[in-house]
Amino acid sequence: MSSAEEATLGLFPLGLVLLPGEVVPLHIFEERYKLLVHERLDGGELGIVLTENGELHECGCTARVAELLEELDDGRMNILVEGGRRFRLLELRSPADPEAQYLSGLIDYYEDEEPEAPAALRAGVLEVFRKMLLLMDVESPKEPVGAGALSFRVAAAFDFGAPLKQELLESLSEAQRLETLLRVMEALLPQLKLRKDREQAIRGNGKGY
Repeated sequence: MSSAEEATLGLFPLGLVLLPGEVVPLHIFEERYKLLVHERLDGGELGIVLTENGELHECGCTARVAELLEELDDGRMNILVEGGRRFRLLELRSPADPEAQYLSGLIDYYEDEEPEAPAALRAGVLEVFRKMLLLMDVESPKEPVGAGALSFRVAAAFDFGAPLKQELLESLSEAQRLETLLRVMEALLPQLKLRKDREQAIRGNGKGY
């Protein structure tokens, strides 16, 4: 479901997908993106869009600068950004000087057509999520914290890869996203268990058992 709100947004094409509510670190070194980030340090949003083989995906996520971690003498920055609203690119606007200026685009925001998911599905996802954390030696595994959809919080907790995250970003159904995550996580459980068993065997051999 698209909103009636259209806006022009400065774009930051990256080889990653940012989800609503997700916090990720970024290293800013190109002049055009130094400019973009500097303009947003005191507020406002930029748009992060996955780029693959030189092509931008249609859907992205807005981001705000949550924290400036470090600014070096040459202007490079290490920052934390937090995902906001999902958007679709309606029109791409190229700058006159691509080396010094950033891309922008006319965008509109979109939301889920099916924002709710069955309680049993949510519970099933959380159960498998906890099993994954236990296999990764996380003590006292809990539901991922944060605002927003459970699917985005779970997807932000693991490195599922850009293609899957982009699929989740574009989905208009929370139930569909949770079903996808459940299927993927269940497939990962045997691999995580095998890795844990191997690590325990290596540690055991090292102790002479």
